[in-house]
Amino acid sequence: MRYVHLYFTCIRRSMISRLEYKKDTIVALFSFFFSNLCSLAAIYFILQSIPALAGYSLAEVGFFYGFSMLPISLDHLFSDEFWLVAYRRVQNGDMDMHFLRPVPVMFQVFAETFQPEGFGEMILGVALIIVCASNLTVTVSFGSIAVLTVGAFFGAVIITSFKVALSALAFIFKRSGPLLQIIYNFSNYAKYPLAIYPAVIRILLIFVLPFGLFISLPVDTLLHGTHDPWLLCLAIILCAAVFFALAVRIWTFCERRYESTGS
Repeated sequence: MRYVHLYFTCIRRSMISRLEYKKDTIVALFSFFFSNLCSLAAIYFILQSIPALAGYSLAEVGFFYGFSMLPISLDHLFSDEFWLVAYRRVQNGDMDMHFLRPVPVMFQVFAETFQPEGFGEMILGVALIIVCASNLTVTVSFGSIAVLTVGAFFGAVIITSFKVALSALAFIFKRSGPLLQIIYNFSNYAKYPLAIYPAVIRILLIFVLPFGLFISLPVDTLLHGTHDPWLLCLAIILCAAVFFALAVRIWTFCERRYESTGS
């Protein structure tokens, strides 16, 4: 309970700090919204020339894209500070203050920032899902809803695990942002049906960098019933547990090798 209280205290102070610059916060909130809106517009114009993509209609592709925003936006809300750790906080020596406090360093990084910009992505994702679903004939079941819910929440855990593990490498190498960006960019491939990719990419996006596991497969299960929803839920939850445990181990290992730097 002490850490729960401490977390919300830090988040409250972070929000107060952000709202001191109200115009900046509003611009940042809508910038994420419109950047994703522009990406959607590009998909729309492409599919006007190509009516179907590997057998998937415009509404189905839009559903994939909308659902992909949910785990990404959840991760964005709570763990955006790890980007700064990976890119410059270690290199600039800013992490020293975290190591001097009697609170776990990882907890401090999580509690450092709450990014309301993620709400823009989430709102657009939900709106896109509703619009596209209204143009589709889908048999909705409790299992399909469950797998989408599990995919969104535990998918965010998997994305955060990548950020924790890869940002931790900065404790040793001083800067790991480019590597984190490369891995994170693979999530863009999961915004589309896996059927459009060759077998090698599909295997990579399910078993190695499992963005397709919690984005593409749940949507395919809802639209076409391609997988057992309960087995898929179990696979996603187990994957999230394994990746988060591994991320914590990597963070702990790298944290012990941290050396201050001001260069």
